[in-house]
Amino acid sequence: MATKEIPQIQVEKRERIGSRYAARLRQKGLLPAVIYGHGRDPLHVSLNRKKFSDLLHGHTHILEVKLGNETDPCLIKDVQWDHLGDTLMHVDLARVDLNERVTVEVELKLVGDAPGLKEAGAILEHPVSMIEIECLATQIPDSIIVDVSGLNAGDAIIASELKLPDGVTTTLDEDTVVATISIIAEAEEAEVVEGATGTEPEVIGKKLEEGTEAAPAPGGAKPAAGAKSAGKAGDKK
Repeated sequence: MATKEIPQIQVEKRERIGSRYAARLRQKGLLPAVIYGHGRDPLHVSLNRKKFSDLLHGHTHILEVKLGNETDPCLIKDVQWDHLGDTLMHVDLARVDLNERVTVEVELKLVGDAPGLKEAGAILEHPVSMIEIECLATQIPDSIIVDVSGLNAGDAIIASELKLPDGVTTTLDEDTVVATISIIAEAEEAEVVEGATGTEPEVIGKKLEEGTEAAPAPGGAKPAAGAKSAGKAGDKK
């Protein structure tokens, strides 16, 4: 696997730390950050939020962080967003040796047209959207490609079947399902049938409600046993 070019970003040391000063930085279009690792003291810095956001959306994992005349390769370790999830608030950068293996999460990217999706009620499910991998710091892929073009209804792709780039391994359990095609139409039809049979049909001659008189039988026949005859007004017992 070819070594990727590492993008560079300029940072400035923060003289003051705390939520109040961090808020002021964000108002200026800067992003508070901390650099740590490799036995050195943590360093509080700020960087251009727009540039970092562009790098982040470009699947960047490793940065050359430049402070003055000093440059350190750093792994983007943790990114914090606001409660809406659309504004960057803070980033943690971990110093790394470019010759060491690192553990990061990368996106699973599904490609191809699955024949199973042509069936009625078929849906493509991918319960795993990110996957944890281990590799050299310089060989982190943008994403892991998952080809679903061979999936029929009921088929699944598990972690052990993923085609990982050379030198890349995953910590995911080998039996973990990463993509599958399910049919939901049958389940919906079963619910409809069950609901229909659960309705009690109306029966002619259903038991009369309590207090309702039985209608006389044709031809003056006596009422059914247990039914009282209605007496005429004024009749004496």
